Amino acid sequence: MNTLNTKEFETFYKQFSIRNYKKNEMLIRADDDPQGIFCLLKGYVRQYTISKTGYELSLHILKPISYFPMVWAINGTPNVYFFEALTPVEVGRAPRDKVVNFIKDKPTVIFELMSELLEDYAETLKRVEHLVFSDAYRRVISILLYITKHFGEPTDKGILVGHRFTQQDIATLVGVTRETASLEMIKLEKKKLIKYVDHSILFENIKNLELELS
Repeated sequence: MNTLNTKEFETFYKQFSIRNYKKNEMLIRADDDPQGIFCLLKGYVRQYTISKTGYELSLHILKPISYFPMVWAINGTPNVYFFEALTPVEVGRAPRDKVVNFIKDKPTVIFELMSELLEDYAETLKRVEHLVFSDAYRRVISILLYITKHFGEPTDKGILVGHRFTQQDIATLVGVTRETASLEMIKLEKKKLIKYVDHSILFENIKNLELELS
């Protein structure tokens, strides 16, 4: 999001108290009406759904600065997703009506928010395409590329993802079992396309990883 607009929205949220959640603590449940619109200040939040058979599928991982659930805020669509702290998080929470009143006469802010929603939508379409048409190996690669884009930091050795995404995290993002995700990650390690460094993941050559996807 544009820095100026982000700062404007962040300033708006400063009038509300800061809330802290522990890792794995639920911020919003799918079966409850959200208590407001959250502004994610620190940490990561996992947005996911659960099938009727109890299977979890992670849809998106939010990072600072993110606002959610915006679709519910803007058009009143019932929220059907769970939002869970993937790490310890710090958020602001504002009543929906105050958020709507704040942005309704700010077309630039609305445009930036919609741009982010559309970007997330486009990425979701790509993920669905891989879920349907790709094998487990390529599905894992597509998620790793998603992770590097959103959470990676360039270094002189490659792109470093500071948060250690577990095999279960990868599995729920890809839509496979943890065992399957583990096997595919091992293949990538053997090909030296990923490397674990302490609690981080290093991607030394993203272009080679992208070639594997094709």
